[in-house]
Amino acid sequence: MKLPSNDIFMEKRPQAWVESSPWYNVAAGLSLFLFILITICVKANMHFFTTIEDKVTATMQANFGHPQLNYQGGFLNDIMTFVASYGDIVPMGIIVLIIAAVLFFKYRKSLAIWMVGTFGVMGVVGLVLKKLIHRMRPAGHLLADDGFSFPSGHSLAATMVIWMVIMILVPRIKSKGVRIIVTLLLVILWLLILFSRLYFSAHHLGDILGGVTLSLALLWGSMAGYARFFD
Repeated sequence: MKLPSNDIFMEKRPQAWVESSPWYNVAAGLSLFLFILITICVKANMHFFTTIEDKVTATMQANFGHPQLNYQGGFLNDIMTFVASYGDIVPMGIIVLIIAAVLFFKYRKSLAIWMVGTFGVMGVVGLVLKKLIHRMRPAGHLLADDGFSFPSGHSLAATMVIWMVIMILVPRIKSKGVRIIVTLLLVILWLLILFSRLYFSAHHLGDILGGVTLSLALLWGSMAGYARFFD
């Protein structure tokens, strides 16, 4: 069905998706390789790696102390509280469901199903890895941040959803200026969510890097599969 002429989205996905699908395989492989390296460093408790992590955590705590997840600690703490509260798996999952519902009923059913499925796989893989790696969180973390530390759930979910939107939905926007602005805002939001995990001492640096690389590996691999089998 033809979309209204005043719709801000293009009718079809950019041709670049098909043309870039081999690149997605390479990017997925590289991200997976980096994730495996990080996982080995974490699981083997390699001294050089944990030393870097400990220095990062110590630096964050020296500069910011032990902030609490509330809106009573100043402007920076308010921002960190906001992005930490809404950057986790459950809020991000709700966002995915909302976007998928719009896509399902107005644009492309296969894309909606793909988004939900990809996010669901990410959630399951992340949960299994947390149980397998069994890593403790840094000293001084918030009591609300329970459970194991590797990989970071915030990093997994935020990376998956934000880059899913940037790479798949943003290119559909007709206006180049709007595309640039939306992309910049989303990247800033993503970086703030990642930073919040260090700010609240919720994760070691490796947990965050592990979440990012695993999420990108799953996203790019899934995008390559979608381009091959559904379009």
